[in-house]
Amino acid sequence: MRIKISLISACLFASSALFADSTNIADALKNGKINGEFFIYAEQSDIKGADNEGFGSGSFNLGFTTDSLYGFKLDVGSRANHAFWEIDGGEYAQIDKAVLHTANIAYSHPHLDVILGRQEINLEWMEDFHEALVGVTRALPYTTITVGYTQRVAVADGDKPLRGFAEIGDIADNGAFVADIKYDGIEYLVLNPYVYYADDVALWAGAKAAYDGDFGEFKIGGTLQYVLSDEDNINDGSFLQAEARGTFAGVNAFLGFLKTDKDGGVGSIRAAGDNVNFFEDGDQIFEIDARTFYIGVNGAWNKFEFGGIFGSTEYAGGKMRELDLTIAYDLTEHFNLSAAFVNGNGEGDNDYNKIIAQAIYSF
Repeated sequence: MRIKISLISACLFASSALFADSTNIADALKNGKINGEFFIYAEQSDIKGADNEGFGSGSFNLGFTTDSLYGFKLDVGSRANHAFWEIDGGEYAQIDKAVLHTANIAYSHPHLDVILGRQEINLEWMEDFHEALVGVTRALPYTTITVGYTQRVAVADGDKPLRGFAEIGDIADNGAFVADIKYDGIEYLVLNPYVYYADDVALWAGAKAAYDGDFGEFKIGGTLQYVLSDEDNINDGSFLQAEARGTFAGVNAFLGFLKTDKDGGVGSIRAAGDNVNFFEDGDQIFEIDARTFYIGVNGAWNKFEFGGIFGSTEYAGGKMRELDLTIAYDLTEHFNLSAAFVNGNGEGDNDYNKIIAQAIYSF
């Protein structure tokens, strides 16, 4: 239920930013915008054959973005998390109590946006906060090209322990490069080829095609994605996703299949993060020789949002089934309440029931 801010959306400033909104540094600071978030989170797991686990935590996020000055902007942001209680005393393994996750300078031009510094990135196989240099151009019709280099990555969410900036996946000493292209010149269709490279680690490349068409009251769509890695030190990996979906009367339903390489799983493809795992847990979908079938539904009614997904995974180490049920309610424009129930059915610690509750106030 976390809301992700896409890199491309973050780079596309308002048209007024293409010119100087402010005429000097003092005005750019005075006309800047403050944003923030108070986040209260709690989870408890009833694990078969083991002690219960759980924790409650609070989080505060604060950011500031200057006004545009000749196309330039400065953006800073930090998050502090604190555990209020733990059932067993070790569930909330946090080293960093606060992380300066955003600190960058950005430049916007009619056909080019550039961001240098700590920033949030949301690509298919790169997420969370990165120390990076990223450029986005829309010079070609119907095409968005993103290229970048990231040195280190941090995790700064309100619902988990903070993790300060560290090497990519703890394996890429020299960082990672990315080139991502999105083309939407064909009605209802988005084509997205991409390539990532981490020196002395791997080259992983793939493509994603997403179709979403309107047919009166019905919407029908699908996704096909395949990515493989050429590894330097471990077995090569791969990942396949195929999904069909439809929408009627505001209710979305989907059915899909995921598969990894029989020898290498996904290799190091996830080293810089991923936006593919839509389960609350679900790490088994990336295991060696994993085959996952999933089905789900989500929608909205009045101020409520609801969702449910069930997945069954067979992998080299065993079997896993997961059911996620979620509900969220917008109490006000800035205050959201949500809850989730998770049932994991596997072996050992993977046989559990989990309850999650959270409240978010944003400004």
